[in-house]
Formats: sequence, structure tokens, C-alpha cells
Amino acid sequence: MKKMITWIMVLVMALSLTSFAAAEEAVTLRLWMWDDAQQPAMRAMADEYEASHPNVTIEISCQADVSGLNQRIQATIGTSDAPEIFFMNYNLAAEYIPLGIVADLTPYGIDQSDLASGIVNAYTVDGKVYAVAKDTDSYAVFYNKALFDQAGVPYPDDSWTIADFCETAKKMTSDGVVGWTSSTSDRVWYNFIWSNGGQIYSEDGTTAAINTPESAEVIQMLMDLSANGYAYTGPQLAEVSDTAAFTSGIAAMTINGSWMISQYASALGDNLGIVELPSGAAGKFSANHGIGYSTTTSNEHMEETVDFLKYLATYDAQVKQIEVVIPANLTCASAWESVYPNVNVGAFMNALSYGRSYLSTVNATLARTAVLL
Repeated sequence: MKKMITWIMVLVMALSLTSFAAAEEAVTLRLWMWDDAQQPAMRAMADEYEASHPNVTIEISCQADVSGLNQRIQATIGTSDAPEIFFMNYNLAAEYIPLGIVADLTPYGIDQSDLASGIVNAYTVDGKVYAVAKDTDSYAVFYNKALFDQAGVPYPDDSWTIADFCETAKKMTSDGVVGWTSSTSDRVWYNFIWSNGGQIYSEDGTTAAINTPESAEVIQMLMDLSANGYAYTGPQLAEVSDTAAFTSGIAAMTINGSWMISQYASALGDNLGIVELPSGAAGKFSANHGIGYSTTTSNEHMEETVDFLKYLATYDAQVKQIEVVIPANLTCASAWESVYPNVNVGAFMNALSYGRSYLSTVNATLARTAVLL
């Protein structure tokens, strides 16, 4: 009898250990993103999560840009090579969600009550949630104070107009310095078009609405800057990026999003100036946006993925982004301002209030290949 009891106890312990081992089976979650500047923050989140989940490894892979990530996803979707988590933007959402390749997160009850509703809503279609809001962003004008001082040109202020912006670019062009970098980003041009009363697409995103006098007028103003040497042309931007030109001191102004502040602040230090976008006939507009975390319908590790996504929505995870982006978590977004006390980051916070969601056409990737310059 004693031997039988002993064998039963051994069997129970063996089964328990087997069950425990199965429950703690090692799982690797692959996270695909773009933007090298955000890798340290994502790694910090992954490290914190891994510390309390020793059986989970978060493998982060950074693509060169959104297009590079898009190409990899299209090549691997539906296969075992597809990522468990990936950065989603509005363009990708417009393409991927209708195709049924993005998992509906609604059944998992991920709490996004503290996250910016505009970003959450952007990834909600027909009442179904397809992403966890990661961050929010807006646009402003960056300028080099040292170059303005050398040229004897007053710093721009938040009351300036599009005409003022163009005139400033002209005044700042001399001695090997170009007034404005210009840009191949559609969002930069959208800011001006909306401010001048123009539109980009119809409300349903199926047709172009850009062929109006308001759009043509402001596009012509900006194209004239490039044509007359006060801003770079498309071919010039193919040789030197707007960021490289601005950070190297050969361009006095550039227009970019809030996520670029850390890179520009590191390069220019106290010489970095930030001012709100200029206003046009219709006022001020900023092409606001926000990245979301999504997963695929073919994910074989959904339980672990959802648990990680729940963590990514928390304050502890979101606050780790404050050195590079404005967190979607509204309870820690204000902390982002304190990271850069010597520059006018308020320009970006103000832009959130007059921003327009950057919702693109139904064929977003094709539309973004059209370069205006």
C-alpha cells in the first residue's frame, strides 16, 4: 500500500511538472516597427514585460520606413513568418482592415479608456477595434536660431501666415543656406492645403478633391519657393534629405512631426526653435496622426500577444515614450513637455487642438507614391 501511494505521489508530481512546463512554454513574439529613434523606448517596454513574463521573448525588428514594413508584411502575411505585433498607421489600416488580415481585438477587452479617443477611433471600424493606440502626433515648423541671428531675421511667431512663411524662406536664403528644406511628405503639404481652404480627398476617400483654386493657389506659392531657390526641389531632396539639410545647418527651416524633436534637439541644442504652423485663409490645420499596435488574424500566439498588448496600453509602458513621441495615454502625455524645457514643445500640444485626422484614400500606398515636387 505504501509503495502504491508513493508511486501515485510521484505520478501526480510528474504530471504537475509537465503541466507547469507546458504552461511556461517559451514563446517569442515578433514586433515589427519603423523609426530607429523609437527603438530604445520599445526595447525598454519589452524588457519590463519580459522581466515579469520569463517565458516570453519580445523580438523587435525595425524596418527602414513605413513602405519597408508594408512590403515585408505583404510578403509574409498568412504565413508563419508574419509578426505577432506590428506598428499600424492610418494608411495601412485603410488597406489591411478591409482585407481581413488584422485581428479584431474587441473580444479581448483591452482597456483603452486612458488613451486618446481620436487615435482609438481611427482604428475602430464598424464598432470593432483593430489596434491599441500607441502615440499621437502633430506638426510644427522647426528653425535654426543661429542662422536667423546671423541673417538678422526675427524669429517667427505663432501668429504668422503662409505669406509670412514664404517671405521668411526668401530672407533666410543666402550664403549657402536655403530658407526651407521643402518636403516629399504628403502630410506637410496637407497642412498648407487645408489651411488655405482646400481638400485632399472626398469624405469616403474614394476620389481626389484637390483640384480646386484654394489648393492650386497654395501649392503654387510653395512650388515657387523651390523654383526660385528658396527651398529644395525634389531631385535635391533625393540627394540630401530634409532632416540632413536641417541638422547640418544648410537649411534654416523644416516642417516635421513631433516625433522628430529628440533628433533635432540633439543636433541643434539651444539653437533649436519651434513655432506653430502658419495660418491660411481657413485658419491653422495640422495633419495629426497616431500609431497603433496591431496583430494578424493568423497569429498562433494570440493569448500571449493580447497580454502584451494590454501592457502596452498602460501608463508604465506609454510613459517610456516621452523622449521621442507624445504618448497616446492622456495621463502621461503632459510629461512629454517636461523632457524639453528649453524649446517650445507647446507648439505641438496646441496643434493637437486644431489638428485634422490624417485619414487617407482607400488606396493609400499608391497615393503616397505621388511626389508633389
